[in-house]
Amino acid sequence: MRAAVDHLFREGRLLLWGIPATSVLVQTLLDRAADGDVAEAEAAIERLAAAPADEGLVIRDVWLLRLRALLARAHGDATAYADLRDRYRDMAKSLGFEGHIAWAEAMP
Repeated sequence: MRAAVDHLFREGRLLLWGIPATSVLVQTLLDRAADGDVAEAEAAIERLAAAPADEGLVIRDVWLLRLRALLARAHGDATAYADLRDRYRDMAKSLGFEGHIAWAEAMP
């Protein structure tokens, strides 16, 4: 996964296929939680956030809210997690993104 995301980034395709690929990488790292995984997940999130894009790329924004919520949970920051989770759910609902709505509703 790491190599695939790196390849997409180098090829300038981070915003097309790289959004879901980065999500899979981040979620896998956070689930595994081995030494360095949380830091690597955070770096992957920041790389996605910093990738050049047109203003208002909402698909990236909704994914970033989800990933940042998961990262806050991994850090044990319940307040930030709840805030980001709620913002993620609200954004998903406002956009009508059914899959993200379901994921947001399933977040504890």
